[in-house]
Amino acid sequence: MSVTFSALDTTTDQWVADELSVNMANANAAVVLDALGFAEDVAAGDLCGGIPAQDFLGRVLTGFGLAPTDPGRPATEDIGEHGARFIDCGRAPGYVQDRLRQLQTLAEAAVGNPDVIITWA
Repeated sequence: MSVTFSALDTTTDQWVADELSVNMANANAAVVLDALGFAEDVAAGDLCGGIPAQDFLGRVLTGFGLAPTDPGRPATEDIGEHGARFIDCGRAPGYVQDRLRQLQTLAEAAVGNPDVIITWA
């Protein structure tokens, strides 16, 4: 599963700057949402939401300050007791900052219209 961050004009129900939408795996989205200040939502398993673009941009800029470097996470492989294999591909160093830059671009494209919210689901 994955989470996509997009800009939605709430007066027209039209997607704005759709080419700037950002998609990431659930586990990676949880880390990014945590950097955006949504730790309580992530802890509750809620990876869906939406806020005004200006507020979202503020959270992105704050996220840069609170999470200046992402050390990443190495890939792992586990074998279950019945032989099932689980592979976690990890996360490259700097992943969170790369995604925050993409989200900043999305928010900046949307911030001129007060009816636009940034959604994620």
